[in-house]
Amino acid sequence: MTASTFASSAEPKHHPDYCMAISQSLIHNLVNLLPHGPAISVLSIGSGTGLLESLLSPLLDDSYDLCGVEVAPNVNKYLPEQNMYFVGGTWDLCSQAAKAHVWMFTYPREPKLILRYLDVYDHANLSRIIWLGPKMDWQSDYEATFASSKFSRLTVLEDSGAAAYEMVVIAERPLQA
Repeated sequence: MTASTFASSAEPKHHPDYCMAISQSLIHNLVNLLPHGPAISVLSIGSGTGLLESLLSPLLDDSYDLCGVEVAPNVNKYLPEQNMYFVGGTWDLCSQAAKAHVWMFTYPREPKLILRYLDVYDHANLSRIIWLGPKMDWQSDYEATFASSKFSRLTVLEDSGAAAYEMVVIAERPLQA
C-alpha cells in the first residue's frame, strides 16, 4: 500500500502507521502553512513511519527539503533514506535543526525536548514551529511551553482537518513593534 492511499479521506481517519488522524484537508492545510521561498527546509521531528511527510512531499515543489527525524531506523516505512535523520534517543537533538526554516512536531512526548531544540538551535531562519497533537496535551503541557519561549505568538488552526480531539498550532516569534 502506498502512502497516497492514506490521504484519500475527506474526514480525519486513523491509520495503523500514524498516530494522528489524517484527512485531505489536514494535508493541504499543512502545505499551506509552509513558508514560500527558495530552498525551504522543513524538519519533522518525531516523524515515525514518515507517512505524513510522504503525503506532504508530492504537494511541494523542488524548493522544499522535507526530512524526518526519528530514533530507530527500522520505524521509517515511507520516506526515502536520504530524507531521514536519526538520533540516539527521545532526548537527543538532530543537528539538522540548525538549518531548518520550519520544525514540525507530531504528538511529541516531552515539552522539554522542544525547549532544548529552541535553546540549542534557535536561529534567524527558523520562521515557525508546527505542533500537531491532542488538544488535552496542548492545554496541559505545551501551550505554556510555547508561551514562555521565543515562539510565543500562537495560532490555533481552526478547521485544520484533524480529528475533533486533535489540533494544529502554529508557533512564531512575536511581531516586532
